[in-house]
Amino acid sequence: MATNAYLLIRASEACRNNGYLKALEDLWALPEVEYVEPVSGMYDCVARVEAPIRLVFLVHKIMAKSWIERVHVLSIDQPVQKALESEETRTARLMRQREIIKAYRAGLPRPPVPEPKLHAAPSGAEKGQTARLMRQREIIKAHYQKRRTSVKPAPGPFVGGEVGLSESAQR
Repeated sequence: MATNAYLLIRASEACRNNGYLKALEDLWALPEVEYVEPVSGMYDCVARVEAPIRLVFLVHKIMAKSWIERVHVLSIDQPVQKALESEETRTARLMRQREIIKAYRAGLPRPPVPEPKLHAAPSGAEKGQTARLMRQREIIKAHYQKRRTSVKPAPGPFVGGEVGLSESAQR
């Protein structure tokens, strides 16, 4: 599965003054680049890319171009199937919001919320993660308790209740 990302690209000063369009065409020629748009502001263009393996390899490939001064990864898309909710879920959420608004306008109490779905029991992965976190917590707690009990107050500048003076200072 490919990784989609938006890259903010800053061109070098020499490229901005001469040959900017040729540089954008050079970037557009890469097979991983879906589109390139020039923008104004701190960066000179925005590119949408699709990295077949790892995004970092593609970013280094783009940064190897002589005219590129800086590349900033703006965001990485999630797969569309996970990002979009189903039509039924969206319709149910909107209907619930409409019920709440109607009840609010009529001065009625809020409609009851459907009961949440509870898990029967934690999975093996959840149990393992919980156990690991509890072990870490115990280790940290023991470390700080040991540290508290082992720290003894350092002797201060006072000797016998008075400031210790050297022999030459006492005379």
